[in-house]
Amino acid sequence: MRSGGPGVRMNHDSDEHFMAMALAEAEAGAAEGQTPFGAVVVNGAGEVVGSGHNRVRADRDPTAHGEMVALRDAWRRLGTRERLAECTVYTSCEPCLMCSYVLTQFRLRRVVYAARGTDVPAYRPLLDADLSAVAGWVGRQSDWSPIEVRGDLLRERAVAVLRAFDWG
Repeated sequence: MRSGGPGVRMNHDSDEHFMAMALAEAEAGAAEGQTPFGAVVVNGAGEVVGSGHNRVRADRDPTAHGEMVALRDAWRRLGTRERLAECTVYTSCEPCLMCSYVLTQFRLRRVVYAARGTDVPAYRPLLDADLSAVAGWVGRQSDWSPIEVRGDLLRERAVAVLRAFDWG
């Protein structure tokens, strides 16, 4: 994967800080009875411009994944879709195929995730694809903006959040 452009690259300490915020979103969602997935969107200046957690059950909206909620929040705050391209998304779990596609369409340059999809009980990947596979494919396309992926950051904490949730 390529590294982000000017103002996009975060350092290791800031990555951990923002991932902790995404995990707090996941925990807040779980406390509300939502599946424990959370995300934050951070601009190139290191400011949180969007946040959210899974709201599928509450909103009766199958697209209300944590990443989607955070992106909608960021778009409202930033005012234009184009400004999302400078952002990094921190998410408590590797984005599903739907979220991965949306991230590429907004041309986000960087995604950092904690847990792997395979850490989620009853995980069933669509087309055997995950964000890393999507990012690799996107990177080989001449007319798509490449996306940098960093995985497994604070994974143990994320897995603990997943295990604490009643999936029944």
